[in-house]
Amino acid sequence: MKKLVLILLTIVVVACSSNNTTDEEKVREVAKTDIIEKLELPEGTKFTDESIEVTQNPEVVDGPNVEYIVKVTVKSENEAGDEIVKVYKMHYKKIADAEAAKDQFELTSFE
Repeated sequence: MKKLVLILLTIVVVACSSNNTTDEEKVREVAKTDIIEKLELPEGTKFTDESIEVTQNPEVVDGPNVEYIVKVTVKSENEAGDEIVKVYKMHYKKIADAEAAKDQFELTSFE
């Protein structure tokens, strides 16, 4: 009986801990589409995991109003061939009662 309780408790802990990773991955995907839209980049634009950094706002950690901060680094070249690096910051608020996964995060600010 103790083994069964231990196994169930382990499953619950693993399921809860993986939820934050899933939310960060969802925010990352939403941010990719939003940055392409906002900057009017070509549709086939690819981003690496290193170019998108997702963090949780330390002021709002729990509850229905979880906020994520996404920093996106965009590299491009000017006409002379010089590399230009720009960093954009996007703030997303998690919407608890959203039905679809794509509507779960709302872009609140874009810098």
